[in-house]
Amino acid sequence: MQRTRFVVLKFLFYACVAVLLAVVQNTPGLLSIAGTKPMLVAAFAVAVAMFEGEFAGALAGAFGGMLCDLFSYYRSGYYALIFFGCCLGVGLLVQGFMRPVVMNCCLFTLCAMLLSQGVAFFFLFLIRGYPGTELLFLFRMLPMCGYTAVMAAPAFFAVRRAHLWFQKKILPEGT
Repeated sequence: MQRTRFVVLKFLFYACVAVLLAVVQNTPGLLSIAGTKPMLVAAFAVAVAMFEGEFAGALAGAFGGMLCDLFSYYRSGYYALIFFGCCLGVGLLVQGFMRPVVMNCCLFTLCAMLLSQGVAFFFLFLIRGYPGTELLFLFRMLPMCGYTAVMAAPAFFAVRRAHLWFQKKILPEGT
């Protein structure tokens, strides 16, 4: 019973942090560098996927994607679907092949952001043949992807600390 309570508290904590990060990332003027803002929820979802595995990571990605969809001008459910797949892949890769280190978290976040922004760019601008769209991708979307990848480092350390604290409560020594 005690273990179940801490597992539920851990995921409630993750959900509250994700909602808080969604509010912070969409606050006008906050964390903006040259007009570029990071997607903190995406970095957090990737970090959760690294420590919690594929199932919980995929759910964290879908939840984080839904939070991003609330403030996005893309179709509803776009980020939820993309981040679901990306976090599922991250959870599987870390569980089977890679170690959960900060550099991998930044790399996975960069790949997830490049995929999400690249697909959106292709369907919204490139396929329609608008002139000058490469500048939009180069000066708007790529800096956002890089900024989000840099912000994945603090998310990684925060999720690692929370994960280890909850794991001590869930699996105390001697059991």
